[in-house]
Amino acid sequence: MTGIDIEYAVDWRQLEDLFQSVERPGGFCTHGREFAAMPTVEVAGVGMLSFPVPVAQIRSLVAAAERAPYGKGADTLVDTSVRDCWQIGADRIRLGGRGWASTSEHTLNAAAAGLGCPADRLDARLYKLLLYETGGFFAAHRDTEKADGMVATLSVTLPAAGAGGELVVRHRAEEAVIDMNATEPSELAYAAFYADCTHETRPVLDGYRLSLVFNLCLKPGDTETPRQAPDYSSTVQGIAEQLIAWREGEHGPDKLVWMLEHDYSQAGLSFDSLKNADGALARVLERSTNDAKCEFYAAIVHVEEQGTARYADGEYFDGWGWRGDDADDLEFDEILDGRYWLDGWVGSDGEEAPFGKIALNPGEALPAGALDHAEPDEQWVNEATGNEGVTLERAYRHAAFVIWPRCRTLDLLADESIDAAIAWAQRQIAADPALADGLIERLIEFWPPTSPRREDKSRTAMLRLLEQAGDAMLAMRFLREIVARLYDGSESEALHSLLEFVGPADAAPFLADLAGNRFEFRPRETLQLLLHAGDLNGFDWRQTLADSARAVLAALPTALRSVRGGNIVSWPPADSRGKMNAGALRDLFLLAWRCGLTDAAQRAAETVAEYPAAIEPERTVPQALAGLRREQGLSTGGAYAN
Repeated sequence: MTGIDIEYAVDWRQLEDLFQSVERPGGFCTHGREFAAMPTVEVAGVGMLSFPVPVAQIRSLVAAAERAPYGKGADTLVDTSVRDCWQIGADRIRLGGRGWASTSEHTLNAAAAGLGCPADRLDARLYKLLLYETGGFFAAHRDTEKADGMVATLSVTLPAAGAGGELVVRHRAEEAVIDMNATEPSELAYAAFYADCTHETRPVLDGYRLSLVFNLCLKPGDTETPRQAPDYSSTVQGIAEQLIAWREGEHGPDKLVWMLEHDYSQAGLSFDSLKNADGALARVLERSTNDAKCEFYAAIVHVEEQGTARYADGEYFDGWGWRGDDADDLEFDEILDGRYWLDGWVGSDGEEAPFGKIALNPGEALPAGALDHAEPDEQWVNEATGNEGVTLERAYRHAAFVIWPRCRTLDLLADESIDAAIAWAQRQIAADPALADGLIERLIEFWPPTSPRREDKSRTAMLRLLEQAGDAMLAMRFLREIVARLYDGSESEALHSLLEFVGPADAAPFLADLAGNRFEFRPRETLQLLLHAGDLNGFDWRQTLADSARAVLAALPTALRSVRGGNIVSWPPADSRGKMNAGALRDLFLLAWRCGLTDAAQRAAETVAEYPAAIEPERTVPQALAGLRREQGLSTGGAYAN
């Protein structure tokens, strides 16, 4: 089994046809010859080259060069069975000559036109000089992005006697075989191709091949001049109509994920550096999605699949009798499990979007079959463990355009991550404060019923947003419905500030509710919050916090019963409940004292004495008493005496 086990969107053929009707400027590669003024090429340790380069200088170049490596995953290797050639770095080469500026400009313009790139934004940066001797070659591979904004590679062959060594460039089902030999004194052969194209250099049959290799990089675009597509008015309108029907309909996927023709790294994905067909389609979709009131982003699709394996010739693989040392010899026999998601979000305005991971759901990917022949970026074998046998695992990454109705953005993000939804809402409110109330109300409605089993910063972010919005009614709604139920102390700093904003009259019932709900699970954090609240402007211990203190004291027996010998004996588990340490015990009686609840404090002391296993009294009580001595007048109380 090859390819990715993914369910594509169905019944979207008309939209697919519209997307694919956008004209493809240029091609995946271009090549040609120049008969013009030659450059002066000076190599450190060798001197100025003559053209055609004589054998004596070839030998000097080999002596000054190093073996060219190749990349395999994260590793850089030297293996002449994969790549047999020599290289000299750009820092040791000086190009010049009176006519070279004109010749190089003409070559660069031809490469830009052939690739469909804007010539005024394409920059050629010398990378290295490559030298192939007779028999030299480079097996099929793809270039990595070696510089910021790199989109393609330009190879310029210098005159030297040789034969063979054709450059073969492939992209999807297309292939170009290019004769790169240049033998005349004033002849240059060049080829340019997008960096994600697979290419190889066939063996040199006779003589040598000497090439200057340049990284072709796109300079940042003019942000004041809007990018404009060719006259695709009817296509823009047709796509917009399809998207509007989808937006207003009750059926269909949550989002549409269009797989791009070219590959991009996560660091290199931006609308400014889109290649060929992808760039042309982006310019059309910017207009269509805007007309249809849809969001439009680029992102990286991640696929991880796990399954049973077999050899490429069909023989079943069970982990025994391994026939090679590389998982590349294997393919899937049956896919057992898969994980599919998007991240690395970039807007058409060039800004990164704070969406994090969003699931790629069945029926969202387009065009149908786009990833059927995808090659994995990584592949490895998992050894048998327990009841599970040997499995093959593959990881894929592919760039895509992602579209969804603008009105559903909050729904889509909140379904995946409330943190991402808050981050998006913050940006919207910063741009248009009038949106605050509506977005905050919906965030409260979407709030998950429980906290995730990890550090949860979402409530803190929401509290900051509420204070920024300045709506006391919405703030109190969030405090009553969410914080009173989920408080764990992580949001305390932001909560203090918001409590001061809403004021003691509104805060008092909320704090009493929180104390009753959360003291059992977070005793230390709850007590610290109440003590700090008593120091806020306008908050009075006996008036504002008396009900909260009573709620804590009423919950004390239940909290102590839930701990036996230091272990939690009831649900929720230990990470959501806390034992009464010395600090919490001190704060309990300090709060009661400040609120004037002497009788309740006395009953609390008696309750604590009934549960010695829950508080380890030999260590906890003396430490708590030492802390209480600093409170003026407290030592005369009956609870203190106990």
